[in-house]
Amino acid sequence: MKRDIYQTFIGAKGVAFAWIGAAIGPIFLVIGLEPGYRVHLVIGVVSLLLVAASILDGVRALRAKSWSGVIAFAVVPVMLLAGGVVLAFMDES
Repeated sequence: MKRDIYQTFIGAKGVAFAWIGAAIGPIFLVIGLEPGYRVHLVIGVVSLLLVAASILDGVRALRAKSWSGVIAFAVVPVMLLAGGVVLAFMDES
């Protein structure tokens, strides 16, 4: 997984967007299920697709035995995604 500095910079921004998307994607998805908020649905779906792509990169990093890549690309997004799902389905009754 040798990369030049440009690919590393793009990868770092991608990881940041994946982490943010994992945290807020489920919330936007749930909000987007309401009839008047379809734009939120699109944002939620795109965020979750970005997270899926990041997890796929984490699997590739696992095959390359890059443990820092596994943590950054797969473990942290999965944990943030779980937290986002919990926040999305919390009821304020």
